[in-house]
Amino acid sequence: MSMRMQTLNEEEEYDWTQNDPANRRPARDIVIAVDHGPKSKHAFDWTLQHFCRVGDTIHLVHAVSSLKNSIVHEASVTLMEKLSRAATQIAMQVKIVTRIVEGDAGKAICKEAERVKPVAVVMGTRGRSLMQSVLQGSVSEYCFHNCKAAPVIIVPGIVEAGEESVV
Repeated sequence: MSMRMQTLNEEEEYDWTQNDPANRRPARDIVIAVDHGPKSKHAFDWTLQHFCRVGDTIHLVHAVSSLKNSIVHEASVTLMEKLSRAATQIAMQVKIVTRIVEGDAGKAICKEAERVKPVAVVMGTRGRSLMQSVLQGSVSEYCFHNCKAAPVIIVPGIVEAGEESVV
């Protein structure tokens, strides 16, 4: 493996946005697990603003218990369309792939991550206590322990997430 290193003088600043194709980093696959809640939207926004770079492919994954319910299916399609539009406005030079999967949310997200083989699986969390997560279960907790890709769990502060729904 060859490695190129650039030396800079103290007064110089390194430009990470150089347009030299030889220096361009390869595109990555990133899975973002989404639902209709504000914590999920915060994780989605955070990923696009702080984690994505030009050329990445963003896989939006939404897990539902049943695809047979037309109301759930329509709401899911609406959610994915809205997030796809938002993603292309925020991070214009990324590719967006949406997927609605059926099954238990944690298991479905991990299965999708196995299929895509992303550099990270990003999701929000409600910020519940350890005891609440153990008693009630937590999708992010399940993914943290079972995803083969690196889980990135975004815990929003009170100001950032707000309480508004995505849809």
